[in-house]
Amino acid sequence: MIIDNSKNRIQGTIKAYSITTVWFVCFFIASAAINAQEAAKGKTGIVRGVVTATAAKTPVAGAEVIILGDTVIRYTAADGSFEFNKVAAGYRTLNVSADEYLNYVSESFEVIASIPTVINVQLDDVQLSAVTVTAAAPLRSTVESPVSLRRIEREEIDLTPGANRDISKVIQSTPGVVAVSQNNRNDVLVRGGGANENKYFLDDIEIPVLNHFSVQGGSGGYASLVNTDLLRSVNFYTGAFPAALSNGLSSVMDMKMKNGNDDRFHGKVIVGASDVGATINTPLTKDGKTTFIGSYRHSYLQFLFDMLGLTFLPTYNDYQFKISSRLSDDDEIYAIGLGSFDNNRLNLGIKDPEESRRYILGYLPNNDQVSYVFGLGYRRGFKGGQFKTTLSRDYLRNDLFKYTGNDESKDKTLDIRSREGNYRFRALVDLWNLGGFRFSAGIGGGYGSYDNKAMQRVYTGNNYADHSTHGKVDLWRYDAFATLSRYFLDDRLSVLFGLRMDGMNYSGKTSNPLKQLSPRLSMAYKFTDKWSVNATVARYYQEPTYTTLGYTPADGSTFNQKDGLTYQNVNQYVAGVKFSPSAESSVSVEGFYKQYGHLPVSLNDSLPISTGDLTDYIVGNAPALSVGKGRAYGMELSYRHLNFFNTVVNLSYTLLRSEINKMDAELRPVKNEYWASSWDVRHILNISAIHKFPHNWTLGAKWYLTGGMPYTPYDKELSSQIDAWDSRRRPYANNALYNTERTAAYHQLDVRIDKVWYFNKWRLGFYVDIQNIYNYKSRGQNYFFPQFDANNQGIPDPNRPGYYLMQDLPNDLGGTILPSIGITLEI
Repeated sequence: MIIDNSKNRIQGTIKAYSITTVWFVCFFIASAAINAQEAAKGKTGIVRGVVTATAAKTPVAGAEVIILGDTVIRYTAADGSFEFNKVAAGYRTLNVSADEYLNYVSESFEVIASIPTVINVQLDDVQLSAVTVTAAAPLRSTVESPVSLRRIEREEIDLTPGANRDISKVIQSTPGVVAVSQNNRNDVLVRGGGANENKYFLDDIEIPVLNHFSVQGGSGGYASLVNTDLLRSVNFYTGAFPAALSNGLSSVMDMKMKNGNDDRFHGKVIVGASDVGATINTPLTKDGKTTFIGSYRHSYLQFLFDMLGLTFLPTYNDYQFKISSRLSDDDEIYAIGLGSFDNNRLNLGIKDPEESRRYILGYLPNNDQVSYVFGLGYRRGFKGGQFKTTLSRDYLRNDLFKYTGNDESKDKTLDIRSREGNYRFRALVDLWNLGGFRFSAGIGGGYGSYDNKAMQRVYTGNNYADHSTHGKVDLWRYDAFATLSRYFLDDRLSVLFGLRMDGMNYSGKTSNPLKQLSPRLSMAYKFTDKWSVNATVARYYQEPTYTTLGYTPADGSTFNQKDGLTYQNVNQYVAGVKFSPSAESSVSVEGFYKQYGHLPVSLNDSLPISTGDLTDYIVGNAPALSVGKGRAYGMELSYRHLNFFNTVVNLSYTLLRSEINKMDAELRPVKNEYWASSWDVRHILNISAIHKFPHNWTLGAKWYLTGGMPYTPYDKELSSQIDAWDSRRRPYANNALYNTERTAAYHQLDVRIDKVWYFNKWRLGFYVDIQNIYNYKSRGQNYFFPQFDANNQGIPDPNRPGYYLMQDLPNDLGGTILPSIGITLEI
């Protein structure tokens, strides 16, 4: 989705409208609730659950359970159950300890008075050795991923400033991830990798489309489809990816949903600055064994944007649900759904638009998108292990169209009608104790299809012409994976070896899974209960996007895309040192090196596909060969404290370089000659703190800085030619100077205030979230476009026949204070 960056009058209007609205609503809510605050004071809720042994699947009796911050202690009954009857409302954390088991500190959860909070705990066996590490759940690593794992808990998801409960923007606060808030997008750019190098999972089911107005073949978008109210936890891997999850090249995000409430109906309504939504959380059977949790959200941005005179009018809708059923104590089956239907229309009713808006209206297309994922999952626990399987269907429909002069009576200059869908299957078995080893293995695969009819007006060197393609792909995928791990040296040393292989019948180059063999080795050594060193080395394979796999010229040429494409890959090397002074804090330093191979390179411009033309709409619809290479390397420093004087503190700094090999005339990488990639920002600094005050007030602040983004200067001579400009109405890049320029560094401060009132049978919440509170802006690449006459037509250059009179206008990044407000009502 393109963001209108024009400022001046619109910026002042946004500020005046938003700030006035914020203060009015603040005053209204405070006035309405102040008399009820005393009645709500001291409200408490119930916390209950069951503690079992992970491997034996048996209840753990006599375990000590404590709500951190309270003095009350409970001991589990013979069936492992526990219950606290008067727990202060708000975000809480649970501590569970028992002889011969590793101490457990839970992720944060919210206690409310109206319904019980259920926290079930599984305790891992541990030998009584000299080294016993106790860490809160958000700080714990795993044997498979001892490095590069970020656990994001409920409290951070709810309260991260500037994120507005968007999971894509929440993870932009984690180490190694570039925040692109100055462009109002939520692309995930990890450790020098592109936005199409990430994989997303929801309850073990792959989610190909994470965002509204997603850039097909690239990812990113305006806002996440996932409603964070329905999430229980998020594991974000920037290295050492689990073998059971299909590989990304830069990251894997594994999200877990809550189960529905098994006690009684629970509902929630939220009214935010951009959308309104409702959540239902309820049992479906009298015994509470089958539950439902689901939500629906609708945006009203189009009304605000129309009133403010912006160039586009977006509307988005999404839904999400989970039905889960406990068939027995050891069996669970569940169904999930996630989907959206969005449209974006040009605002052609703007009176006397500024020239920069005329330019944006000149190239921006209309866009319709529909996406969905539906999946089934089954889990079976048994003594010493578990069996899991999933089956899912996902789909994306993406339509983009543009008329000459935005006049529907004239010819189209852009017409893309794209469909892609997949059926996916995965099954795995976990065995937790085979003579001291843990073993996991499984298989997966499925069927995928893609159909794309595209017409784009292009400049041929003499004039412009309509270039059409019709790509169609049907393929079968198959994969297998296994891991074997064990502790050695009195549990000081953990070692895991994993193997994954992927294949698809797209072509002879991709059909043999042994050619896509992904070995991985992870190791961690604990010097003491506070110090450890960790490392992993792995190779990952990822198939090119459908937009690249399916490119087929419709002009009758003999070019065959299948002859030149194969899986892209990356070799990753990560090593780090971790210091854990307490169960709630950690300091880590990690170095990483990523070596890319077989990247798809466009034959149109000899550049990697992800940096090609039309990256704002659809990426990869071009002839390509898998010949590209690149590298990314750097260092991350991270500090986390979950309770520093009642404050959650996160600090991280990343130093990185991201480069792609230059190509010679025969599309061969030139040794030791590199361009900066489009996400080579060099420096990323994040500092955030969320402080909890009495009476359920919280104040959060986040300050981040990113180095300048590289960009390619315009070919002003070509861009000024009338036929060249009219074919796409955007300037052309001078690829001989690819990414030789760089924007200024960008920094921003976001602040968020939350207040919650708890009542006997309902909850009222209110927040104000202000992005870029000190109104910082930096200079981006200038706009470059023709001068327009009164009829919005380009003015020819009287001294150069065949050319337009052109102009450069400043393009500010950021520079707008963006307040958001939200009200939540739960019953």
